[in-house]
Amino acid sequence: MAEQFDLPLGGRSKTTGHVELFRSYGRFETYFEDAVRMRVVTYCDSPEFILELFDRVESLEQLEVVAGDVADYRERLIDKPELADRLEQLKRDDKLVIYLCETKEVHSKLYLIEYSAESDDSDGSDETDASQQTFEWTDSDSTASGGGTDIDESEDAAETETVRPATAIVGSPNLSSNAWTRQANTGVVFETATDTSLWGELVDFYEEHRSYNNDGPFLDDLTERLERTSDDRAEVVSLYTEGKVKTRDEVGELHGRLDERIESEVDEVDLVLGDETELSEGAEEKVDEQQHESDDGESEGSAEDLDPGDESETRINLSLLGHSEDAIEALSRMTDYDASLSGDSLTTTPQAVQQYKRDVYEVPTMRVQRAQTGDNAPVEFGRALSFHTDGRVYRVGQPLPDDPDVVDTALSDLEGYFETVDKYGNCNDEDAVKAHMTEALLWMFWAPFANRDAAFYDQYGIDLDKALPNLYIYGESDAGKGTFAQFVLSMISGGRVVNPVDADEVGKRKVRGMRSANTAFPVVVDDITKDTVNRLDTFRNYWGNWTPEASFPLFAFISNDKRPDEWFRNRSKILHFNVNFDTSYKGEAEVNRLIEQDNPLFLWFTHEMLTRELTLSNDDDALRTARAVMLEFYEYAGRDVPEWFPRRPAEQEHDAGRDRWFDLLKREDITTEDQGDRLRVSFPEEMSTDTYTYARDPPTVARVERRGRDLLIKSPAEFLDWLGEPPAGAELDGRVSEGTGAETSESESSGGVIGRVRGLFS
Repeated sequence: MAEQFDLPLGGRSKTTGHVELFRSYGRFETYFEDAVRMRVVTYCDSPEFILELFDRVESLEQLEVVAGDVADYRERLIDKPELADRLEQLKRDDKLVIYLCETKEVHSKLYLIEYSAESDDSDGSDETDASQQTFEWTDSDSTASGGGTDIDESEDAAETETVRPATAIVGSPNLSSNAWTRQANTGVVFETATDTSLWGELVDFYEEHRSYNNDGPFLDDLTERLERTSDDRAEVVSLYTEGKVKTRDEVGELHGRLDERIESEVDEVDLVLGDETELSEGAEEKVDEQQHESDDGESEGSAEDLDPGDESETRINLSLLGHSEDAIEALSRMTDYDASLSGDSLTTTPQAVQQYKRDVYEVPTMRVQRAQTGDNAPVEFGRALSFHTDGRVYRVGQPLPDDPDVVDTALSDLEGYFETVDKYGNCNDEDAVKAHMTEALLWMFWAPFANRDAAFYDQYGIDLDKALPNLYIYGESDAGKGTFAQFVLSMISGGRVVNPVDADEVGKRKVRGMRSANTAFPVVVDDITKDTVNRLDTFRNYWGNWTPEASFPLFAFISNDKRPDEWFRNRSKILHFNVNFDTSYKGEAEVNRLIEQDNPLFLWFTHEMLTRELTLSNDDDALRTARAVMLEFYEYAGRDVPEWFPRRPAEQEHDAGRDRWFDLLKREDITTEDQGDRLRVSFPEEMSTDTYTYARDPPTVARVERRGRDLLIKSPAEFLDWLGEPPAGAELDGRVSEGTGAETSESESSGGVIGRVRGLFS
């Protein structure tokens, strides 16, 4: 049987081709010998094999791999710190890049192999020495693509870039030596050069596969972590490769059991706003009993003396049998309160547990109650939100009142807070500020239910760290950020929590500890710096050890600094309070009145959230349900929805960065270029430091990369979709270059807004 047969290629002078049956991996690998650069698309591979390839092919200076298997590639590094260390070092040395296809399973196999120009004796290229060969990743995207021509058609090609002999293989072999004893693989082999049109078309084919990558090169997060820490490299890499299995959090489990015991032993009462507190039937009987004893002269107390939340006679006993010494030691801090630890048992009171949590974790317990019908049955989320404070367990949630006017008044009071922007704020766009404030309020209302969403998303394997965003609010020092935090905290706690957490107390240990607190009450951290947030890499895998039995809190960071690093932005909602408030006594008095004003909106919101079934939406708007609930309140009240209410994420409706980019693209000292698979924006020298700001403006899916004074936009479609309709007054036509006929046709064929905006880069 023939192992190969030739392919007629229509007289191409520099290209030959054949179909080959590879009977062994050794035969397949002969095409790698003397390779200096390889670009590969493969369905399966292994990190170990990639390292072996570098060891076997001494000439190999550059390797790009597009891995089509959508399984978590990082799992292949678990408990292999030496392997991760070598891969990251190769990446750092610009020798290796691995791209993952996060959203598409790719079964293609493609090998683009380039050899040293010196090894080609047939075309006289021996005049080019190694010093003329460049293998920097910064130049990899400028390699000849679809526009390439055969060398006999373009005499200038060799003068502009080094021409190398090359081999392209399209077929069935994976970049792995596994299973070849049981396999036979076939490939179409083209022997050509890097200046041919065939090679350019194959490069385009490769880059189409690479476009399925959204999050950048694999191990970027490890590189960032190493660059931003002074910790020992080996320690950082070892931590990175720790297993991601969901292990039991003993302290969190014990806190959960304590909270469940409290909920079973203490009579629940409805959270009612104002000074009144609705008592449970049992609490009312205790008041009546003590009042009766007082009337008989057997007790000196009175109904007024009895705190209905005083559960001092209620003792909670918790067995610690079988738990580790570390877990028991963590709970021993409770002995500083009204608790005792004896042997394998902890005895305490509801008040002691609540005070301990407020002091240690700085937030109270709030969680959606769970139910489990059997040992192996899944955890089910109930229809009640429990709030532990004041020695009580409050039920949070009320159905909408029968009178729509009551809802109208509550919405009017809420709008009154946002309208302080019009009365006392200095800004360029009042509606944008109010929309961002409303979006932040929706996030705060939604945050206590994030664990319920987590249980739902977890069934479908959705990445919880990106599906359940934290919040980052930034603005000037007088932008009302801290006041907003007090306003919303008061609303969701019935006035029982007002002050945010001090930023000086927040670090990695604090964040990790919060996961053990068994609370979903949002942790609002005021006056934190961007650099501090960037160091909190616990958020890279914050939900990694979450289980449906646990309650993890979400975090809201308030800062005077602009947006943090990309990895955190990928896991957060970023909102801008772009306003400066006048510091007047009148304005301060009005805001304080609004903060102290009782508003039942969160009670109704809770009831609506817990009586709705969760569904998968067609977008990634985490606040979709919260948005819908608030709009339904307006409909029920018969009240007009304000124009500034965000019907989609406010950071998308009102994006200052987008306006900044349109202003940038109108500047005459900015050079733009459409390179097909990417866009390039070049800044003048005096604006070189501004590239940091502009690189952070677009969403991360646009994949904007800084290179000196240039910005490369690697996902043009996503970038242009973000730009959208030019704002009023943006005279873009004057910047559109005539370009070539093909470019004009492409721009026109794309149509509409994207076509006009893309014309800026022609």
